[in-house]
Amino acid sequence: MDADTLLARRYRLLGHHSPLFYREPLHIVRGEGVWLWDADGRRYLDCYHNVPCVGHCHPRVVEAIARQAATLNVHTRYLHEGILDYAERLTAKFDDPLDSLMLACSGSEANELALRM
Repeated sequence: MDADTLLARRYRLLGHHSPLFYREPLHIVRGEGVWLWDADGRRYLDCYHNVPCVGHCHPRVVEAIARQAATLNVHTRYLHEGILDYAERLTAKFDDPLDSLMLACSGSEANELALRM
């Protein structure tokens, strides 16, 4: 699909107010490690997304996501040991008095949570 058709489809489905990077948006089709590839096969060094943490498509992260999705995919408003096990492992890395956490799905949600607190 050419870029103009893809852009028109995006505007129709996501609206004109959903931001894009760059005057000529990149059509990214895959990522691996610190690299992204566009539809024409050009490779880009990704210094923006989750790359500083683990990179794109890290095998251990992909396996963990697949394992969890095959087991359960719910939010934290139900009792579930998995989220509690994760919270215990994560908070054990903090110094006192940081002994609990609140989870958010996006930076905007985290900012909203911080303002409410």
